[in-house]
Amino acid sequence: MELPSWLSETNPALCQCGCGGRRKSNFIEKTLRDIVGFLRDTVFSEEIAMRQGYLQGLDPRVKVITLIFLLVVVNLSSHLSLLWSFYFVLLGVATLSHLPLRRVVARVWLVVPLFTGIMVLPALFNWVRPGQPLWILWEFRHPLAIGPLSLPSTLAVTQQGLWGGIMLVSRVGISVSLAVVLTLSTRWMDLLRALRSFFVPKIFVVTLEMTYRYIFVLITAVEEMFLARKARDAGQSSSKEQRRFVATALGGLFGKSLKMSEEVYWAMTARGYTGELRLLQRSRLRWQDVIILILVVLAGLIMMVANKALGG
Repeated sequence: MELPSWLSETNPALCQCGCGGRRKSNFIEKTLRDIVGFLRDTVFSEEIAMRQGYLQGLDPRVKVITLIFLLVVVNLSSHLSLLWSFYFVLLGVATLSHLPLRRVVARVWLVVPLFTGIMVLPALFNWVRPGQPLWILWEFRHPLAIGPLSLPSTLAVTQQGLWGGIMLVSRVGISVSLAVVLTLSTRWMDLLRALRSFFVPKIFVVTLEMTYRYIFVLITAVEEMFLARKARDAGQSSSKEQRRFVATALGGLFGKSLKMSEEVYWAMTARGYTGELRLLQRSRLRWQDVIILILVVLAGLIMMVANKALGG
């Protein structure tokens, strides 16, 4: 899904500021591009989940069980060598499943170090986590006292704090990588069906399913509204007019979503909906799924034993 070429062009004849049509994209254009990008990424993720690959062929229930088990194993490991060995094995499995490695890595390591690092940052210093100084940042003449709190006269990055920060970032990044691999290799509807098999409350599963389904309907409605606006103003609206349009669009979208939710509910009720979704396809465990589950459990137990042997 892409913008029409005639809407992506700026006509110098319509430009009244003398810039020759070389102005930057306005808010409406940027919003349209973001909407199209969101839809493109979602469709691409569904296409990946439908490919013929190693993980795509597994039963969704097996993948959910292995995800939970491996998350526990990863977060109980206290050695970087074990964690990163497991991560490279995970990347190998993703390659066998024809998942885009660049996307798997970028989704995690462009975000996790930033946000997790912000939380870990105070623990690097000896004022928060005492330990062996690694880098001395500042030396004061005498110890500092802030009310009842007494601080050392030296501000330094400790070896224990740095090691703990690297360990936390590694655990979070690898845990998120597990979740990314699962979501890329499993269709959303299959994942919800697997959650329902584990007795997750049906109201929770139905809410997730309806949200996922109708978020695209609302995104398409927003795209049509912004597309129509751009077709009418030819990129000449002021910032004030654009803000007024956004406020009006949000109000109209809210009213439309409320009306649509009522119509959808009554339509489902008229077709016999009683709160439980009825699936046309029933998934069955195969012997290959059971073998994979047993192998994953054995590998996780071996990893836990190795962590214990290394002094974890």
